[in-house]
Amino acid sequence: ERQPAVIKKASEFFSILTEGRYSRLYRPLGESTVTVEDSNGVMKGPEHLSRGTKEQLYLALRLGAIGEAMANNERLPVIVDEVLVNFDPVRARRAAEAFVKLAEQTQVMVFTCHPWIADLFEEVAGKHRVISLD
Repeated sequence: ERQPAVIKKASEFFSILTEGRYSRLYRPLGESTVTVEDSNGVMKGPEHLSRGTKEQLYLALRLGAIGEAMANNERLPVIVDEVLVNFDPVRARRAAEAFVKLAEQTQVMVFTCHPWIADLFEEVAGKHRVISLD
């Protein structure tokens, strides 16, 4: 309960990105790394996660930092480039949905040269606009 707000927000995003397979993040006292807890209560360091899950963890930490910054400061645009390129299609869809949710609070620009990622954002964008810069 005493974890920094960034870790709390990142924990929420990580749970969403992993469909609840990981229930929370925490940073042990005196350590600079983050530990994850899976749905069975097993604690793991990032070195014990698959590459895809590590990518989700790093994205969740960035989204947590963005969310915390927006709570305390002026909302600035979020700009990312090829952030989903190492995600499989299922993980990429959940991440795209997280960016769409973030777009309800601030402007989000996602750059990619991969047509499948652009198509994915088109599918999940809802009321938000996707612009192609052919």
